Amino acid sequence: MRDTFILRRALTALLAAIVTMALLVGCGQDAKKAAEQKPVAAENYTFTDQAGNEVTVKAPVERMVVLQHHSLDIICQLGGQDKIVGVESTWQRDLGDYIADIWPAIKEMPTPGTLSQPNIEEIAKLKPDIVIVASQSDQASAAKLREMGIPVAVISLRGEGKQAEAQNPRLSNADKAYTDGLRGAIEILGHLTGRDAKAKELWAFAEESRAIVEKAVGTIPDAERVTAIPVGSKHMVYGNDKYVGCMLLRAGGMNPAAKDIQGNGEYNVESLAKWNPDVIISQDRYPEIYKEFTTDPAYAQLRAVQNGNVIEAPYWAKPWGNPDADSVALGELWLAHMFYPDKVSADVVMERAKKFYETFYGVPFTGTVGDGIVRK
Repeated sequence: MRDTFILRRALTALLAAIVTMALLVGCGQDAKKAAEQKPVAAENYTFTDQAGNEVTVKAPVERMVVLQHHSLDIICQLGGQDKIVGVESTWQRDLGDYIADIWPAIKEMPTPGTLSQPNIEEIAKLKPDIVIVASQSDQASAAKLREMGIPVAVISLRGEGKQAEAQNPRLSNADKAYTDGLRGAIEILGHLTGRDAKAKELWAFAEESRAIVEKAVGTIPDAERVTAIPVGSKHMVYGNDKYVGCMLLRAGGMNPAAKDIQGNGEYNVESLAKWNPDVIISQDRYPEIYKEFTTDPAYAQLRAVQNGNVIEAPYWAKPWGNPDADSVALGELWLAHMFYPDKVSADVVMERAKKFYETFYGVPFTGTVGDGIVRK
């Protein structure tokens, strides 16, 4: 009987310890959750935007007008779209339909301006705490908004300060300029939206992807690199000092147009024949361009066309003139796979894409990776 009594006391003590531990853990989790959900008090935030302007605003902000599509996308990746009260009018063309799947409310958002021209009156009606504009945005309109007491910040996704020609920069080190510019933009947008920790996580993910690419294709000699021409909208080609050129180099490629074109330029049949690349890269936001290259007899003699190496970059890869976070986090990896499928597998790209979408957009990844090119 004494043994039974001792056993009961031991079991009672053990049960009490378990209950106490559960309560302590639960309280700890509740405290952590409460701390995470506790709103951050707005404080003065002074920063230099990517055109060299000093901007002061109370951050986190509550109301943002975002007239720059890369910034709009990054804010969605940070989970800060609830702060946005107005967007640029061509968001669907500039980003693609996917953004409405991630943030359905964008379809009902006011559109007080374009990439190049803010609508001052419509912006004023929205009473924003700050307006985010592109580097090519009208400076006189920005000055007027500032006179009205509305802070304006230029996000270019590019370091080395303001350029004489926003779309045709001349950079001393393009790769460093775009790396610094993207990281800086993520930091600014993260602080404006009160999502500093998420911004650090986003950049860390991008750096992890770059490390994978560097290990796989970083030592390929110039003579063995894939040559690729990246094109945009109708007859537009990306040349020297555009981000996509840096993207190509990191992925083991090379842009022959960079020798002849500074910034954005135009292509024609003759210039393409001169460059005669292994690959032509179009974008799925401009489906008519892919169709033209693959059906127009004028391009039939190009090496890329003959070998079936005209590729349509998906919305999540973004081989653009300026980087988005997913350009670095996913696009460089995808391009390395397309160029060298034996070195970077489709499974690796898919795994990273799924993780990126789940972690940052908060939705499942529904895209496809595609097969790599065949070099002949």
